Amino acid sequence: MNEGIRHANVWLWLTFPIAILLTIAAGGGVFISGLYRDTPYFVAQAVGQDLISLVVVLPTLIVTAFLASRGSPRARLVWLGGLVYLVYTYVVAAFDVSFNSLFLVYVALLGCSLYALIGGLVTADMAGIKACFTEKTPVKAVSIYLAVLAVLFYFLWLSEIVPALMAGEIPQSIRDNGTPTNAVHVLDMAWVLPSFGITAVSLWRKRALGYTLAGAILSYGVLLMLAILSMVVFMIREGHPVVVPQMVIFGALFAISLGMLIWYMRGLKSSPVPK
Repeated sequence: MNEGIRHANVWLWLTFPIAILLTIAAGGGVFISGLYRDTPYFVAQAVGQDLISLVVVLPTLIVTAFLASRGSPRARLVWLGGLVYLVYTYVVAAFDVSFNSLFLVYVALLGCSLYALIGGLVTADMAGIKACFTEKTPVKAVSIYLAVLAVLFYFLWLSEIVPALMAGEIPQSIRDNGTPTNAVHVLDMAWVLPSFGITAVSLWRKRALGYTLAGAILSYGVLLMLAILSMVVFMIREGHPVVVPQMVIFGALFAISLGMLIWYMRGLKSSPVPK
């Protein structure tokens, strides 16, 4: 086996402790009544996301880690996207969820996911992954889509934050969640949305980095949008108000993201494409 592949596959082994920790964390949220000590509005969202983490993200991580260890570049990109989802999710859990009996599980899960993501990216054969894409890969379409998403969500979050700052008030989402800040705003504007922009530019220029990040980010986007839709369902079930236009936007984004991911991955072959 190639030395680089061996190094890359070492990080796949972190999927084992991640799977155990995720089963405990997400399973606890779904099945342990009273685990969360947060506002009812926040709890409904947390349980809705836990359900998707348990029944979709967990098996996705396990299956893609196995297939990636067998040499599937497509599986490796989805695995990286699953790790982005977990880092994002458990930064929120570690910092915004009120202290509960699973706090150390959240911290351990965040740590394992973060290092698996860093290791997976550092050891990824990005040039080899790019070589596996055909000329029919929708490079420009995906680049434009990611750039539009970055602009859309900056506008969406700033349209809530800036008026609140100017009025000297607290944004409604923070009041509803009962948290010091909205961790989603922080993560999106400081990390996720800039990464969308970097990926869009890199992919447009057909850089190896862009090909790898685009597959991971599209996979992350599908998982996150699905989790958001689950949150909406749980909020409605618990009788909490839902902003219908935002619900429609996230539903449309889930469908578009899934379509983009399938379209993009269809251009990825299991071995380098002859040029």
